[in-house]
Amino acid sequence: MPGPNKVEEIKRQKDGLDVLADILRYAESGFESIQPDDFTRMRWYGIYQQKPNEGHFMLRLKLPNGDYQANQLREIGRIANEFGRGLADITTRQNFQFHWLRIEDIPIILQRLARVGVTTVGACGDVMRNIVGCPLAGLDGDEILDASPIVKQVSAFFCGNKDFSNLPRKYKISISGCRLHCAQPDINDIGLYGVERTVDGRREAGFGLKVGGGLSTKPYFGADLGVFVRPDEVFRVVYAITAIYRDSEVLRQDRSKARLKFLIHDPKIGVGPERFRAMLEERLGYRLQDGGPYEIPKHTELDHLGIRPQKQPGRWYVGIGVTVGRQSGDTLLRIADIAEEFSVHASLRNTNKQNFLITHVPEDRLGALKERLKAEGLDYEPSVFKKGLVSCTGIEFCNLAITETKEFGRRVAQALEERFPGASKQVRIHFSGCPNNCGQNAIADIGFRGGLTKVDGQQVEAYDMLVGGTTGAVRAFGEVCSRKVPKDRVIEHISNLYAAFLSWSRNGETFHDFVRAHTLEQLDAIAKGGAPQA
Repeated sequence: MPGPNKVEEIKRQKDGLDVLADILRYAESGFESIQPDDFTRMRWYGIYQQKPNEGHFMLRLKLPNGDYQANQLREIGRIANEFGRGLADITTRQNFQFHWLRIEDIPIILQRLARVGVTTVGACGDVMRNIVGCPLAGLDGDEILDASPIVKQVSAFFCGNKDFSNLPRKYKISISGCRLHCAQPDINDIGLYGVERTVDGRREAGFGLKVGGGLSTKPYFGADLGVFVRPDEVFRVVYAITAIYRDSEVLRQDRSKARLKFLIHDPKIGVGPERFRAMLEERLGYRLQDGGPYEIPKHTELDHLGIRPQKQPGRWYVGIGVTVGRQSGDTLLRIADIAEEFSVHASLRNTNKQNFLITHVPEDRLGALKERLKAEGLDYEPSVFKKGLVSCTGIEFCNLAITETKEFGRRVAQALEERFPGASKQVRIHFSGCPNNCGQNAIADIGFRGGLTKVDGQQVEAYDMLVGGTTGAVRAFGEVCSRKVPKDRVIEHISNLYAAFLSWSRNGETFHDFVRAHTLEQLDAIAKGGAPQA
């Protein structure tokens, strides 16, 4: 068996959590003094080198369940303006991240975030990342149970915990009691999703459990372990699974196969879901209750946008669409002011589709809030294209990306809005600037995977176009129907597909249904502007 990979050697020499003192020292001595291995360790504090690796950094925050307050957002907006050239992006894990930061400024940024109760510890690195949940946890009158206290309990224990600061690789968890499964349990290392059953005539709410989900270049859906997990068991179950993952030496040999999904699914090193359940129960010291199969919703890739009542009497939430999650610091400051003025608790939530909600709005304030949002250019009635368009960071800042995604995503949404005014049939369009799937293109209705091609002898940005991805009861990864589509033809491809979908869908069929009713060759022909072959 080969020896540990390079990153394992770096972690063995010094724990990633021990790099903080070095970060403070480098802030004094400058970028050129940073030791190469410490660039890797700095990720444990949410810090990544920004392309082209010549002095600037990305910094990611950690907001469990995407839950934050107006005063925290105000500080985030100020930091974006003062240090990050006015940019802040909402991520697909309900976080914010900055760009253009200098090492000299990072200590004061971390201090200012800490003063308002925001951390970056564990936002990157080989640790438990931000735990995602339903943005309406505790607010939705139809939820199975409010999982947000559990999210915060688990997050608080593992954040900065040296017993779990050296996992084989990044580690992602979803815990939600949402009836719609909006928190994507299918694509997380651990996916705890709300379920209910009747015991002795009484309703009991708990969780189903999926393990080993994940995207990247080799996507797998989580395997359901067929158990019922009580709310008071969740912490122990997460602890035990995380310990199994931490202690799995086989995963530390090849970094490309260091995720939990390979321990479950890989043909060579995977143990399979049945054996993994036995390993989990052995670690717990007792047998989990059998559960399921549970009813899984067909359409889970939803975002809870709109203006709707909460379960708290007289309180409403308002969802705002943000194309590809990108906002300016000035916009964040205005949103903070609005939340303080109109939300009883000055509270907000980010979604995993890069949008956000203002919560706890009194009913008699909704009219005034809508007028204020309009005046500020904040879209509480986003188009189907805007609210369903997700993008990774792209070549602008990412060292791995091949294509630009953020501004292109904006142009795509705007063009589709102009071509299909008032369109109401959902279509989710995701962009990833490389094969690594950070934009979750593998589970999009229409997903784009960045690459390059030649047109008239010139190399240009291009995308493979995947169709039919989704999670839930009909979960499927998108399949490539058109290869190396030049960037300037992408809007036409989407428009042709969407127009054909509108003509085909007569009885509420979804875009996923449309894809499944056609072959990939037919969809390719439609996208290119031709008639599908019979």
